[in-house]
Amino acid sequence: MNTPNAFHFLLKQVREEHGMTQVDAAKNLKIARQTYLDLEYGKTLPRLDTLITLSALFNKSVAYFTGERPSLDSFDTMELFEELQQRYLKKVPNIAEAVPH
Repeated sequence: MNTPNAFHFLLKQVREEHGMTQVDAAKNLKIARQTYLDLEYGKTLPRLDTLITLSALFNKSVAYFTGERPSLDSFDTMELFEELQQRYLKKVPNIAEAVPH
């Protein structure tokens, strides 16, 4: 579990982004400092209730902490681009056509 998407790497990153110390995070999670350290150093994984509290505390989804990322592999990129382009063109009027000559 030593990948950049590993739970402990994500936990440390999001804690630092929120300007919290490890002690601050432990207090907010209502767990012992050592328990928090074990989580952040990758020695243990969180209990479900701790994971849910982490998600609320840092405004991240549970999926974020599990390392799940949405994949676009199954999408046809050009088809998706064309659809987005059509949606954009419908919303934005053509100024050249709107100005009387």
